[in-house]
Amino acid sequence: MERPAGSSAGHTSPRTTQPNDHRPATAGLARTPNVRLRTSREERGWSQERLASEIRRFSVIHEGREAGVTGNMICKWEKGDKKPSLRYQRLLRALFERSSAELGFVDDDPSTGLAGLRAAPAGRASREIGSPAGTLLIQTENGADPAGDIPVERRGFLRLFAAAGGVAVVPLSTAGADNAPWERLSAALRRRTTVTPELTDELSRCTAGLYSLEERVPARALFPRVTGHLGTLTQLLESSGRSPARRDLASTAGETAALAGWLAFDMNDVPSALAYYRVAIEAAREADDSALWACVLGYESYHSAGIGRHDQACALLAEAQRRAASGSTVMTKAWLAGREAEEQAARGEGRAALAALDRAQDSFDRADDGDRVWTQFFDRGRLDGIKVTTYTRLRRPAAAHAAATEALRTSPHSGTKKRSLLLGDIAEVHIQRREIEAATQYATESLAIVAATDFSLGLTRIRRVREHLRPWQNTQAVRDLDEQLRALV
Repeated sequence: MERPAGSSAGHTSPRTTQPNDHRPATAGLARTPNVRLRTSREERGWSQERLASEIRRFSVIHEGREAGVTGNMICKWEKGDKKPSLRYQRLLRALFERSSAELGFVDDDPSTGLAGLRAAPAGRASREIGSPAGTLLIQTENGADPAGDIPVERRGFLRLFAAAGGVAVVPLSTAGADNAPWERLSAALRRRTTVTPELTDELSRCTAGLYSLEERVPARALFPRVTGHLGTLTQLLESSGRSPARRDLASTAGETAALAGWLAFDMNDVPSALAYYRVAIEAAREADDSALWACVLGYESYHSAGIGRHDQACALLAEAQRRAASGSTVMTKAWLAGREAEEQAARGEGRAALAALDRAQDSFDRADDGDRVWTQFFDRGRLDGIKVTTYTRLRRPAAAHAAATEALRTSPHSGTKKRSLLLGDIAEVHIQRREIEAATQYATESLAIVAATDFSLGLTRIRRVREHLRPWQNTQAVRDLDEQLRALV
């Protein structure tokens, strides 16, 4: 975490280095990280070792020969230390069904994509397509070609799982394609369907990958991918029969709908956000997933807080914590308690806020790794950031300053959205300490992340910081911040 020094009133700042003093040691080398390849991998929820394994299996199946790729090679490709050979570029294009440009490669030869791989003949009642885990059997009705009546994007979905999972699926219905995504999912949830556990696991990993991308990818860029994934889940719910795996599929669909709602909220599309939240709750009800229900209520609390309804936000969070109490989702409990602390502090309820902070800390200390996809972001640095927010709102600058120092110590250097919130809150700490230069430094750093991630909640936080800087608006530091804000909006 950056720790620039600077104070306008002689107080000690928690920052110890200048904002731009964290350039990597390799600066100046001709190395450009391949963000697109990394993003494609993370969308699947795959580790670098898992991607290497998928390439090796894919190569044996489709080329009939071994591939010597390793997780370390993937790491070097993503860091930009090396570039994949033309063979590996071809395999990656086929595996991800994306062009060279979409995968961050310079050259793009469409003829070496999926079209060049071995295809099964059409017109059979079923087709076997080699896959890393075995054989994908695409079952069809009346001997029809399974791809014949399926739009291109849906055929892509079938091929994706042919390459990645080795599971059995059925042709996907095109009914209701013009309906809003939440309406189609709602209708699908009311049907009784069947889906294989293998496919459910793969889809769940994809959802986890999308959640991990949310931290640094702008909502407008990620939203189509999330709704596309939600469409895949909806199609399976529409067309498959009753099975024990349906409950897991409904839960994964609900998690994905909740993420879509959060992204819609970030894009200031509140009606769509609330619609996605409602259908996510519907999915939670069908899956008997109280933790998912709690997550959705936690997301919705941000909307209430954003319109100044902190009492309503507290009510939502109370209900969320009640629903989370029955599950083993300790990290979810920590997050929700922390959110309540922020909102109780905004209401001026100091005792309730501090009690909620204590519950958040206690749950965090008892949590282990792995809770649920929506708590991937919630680490010690984020909890310390919530403490900064709470103490600042309660106007306890000494406690807020101590929490800020700890947050900077425990948080990694990153350009994530949660970091923009932390830096905005630390700017508030310095305003209360009348350290205006340090406050604007933090605000400027936060604003840079907001600009890169198009994060509306972070922008709202910076605007609040600017409002609190009004008494110093004629200083050079605040004028510089105003110039940055004008350039952004």
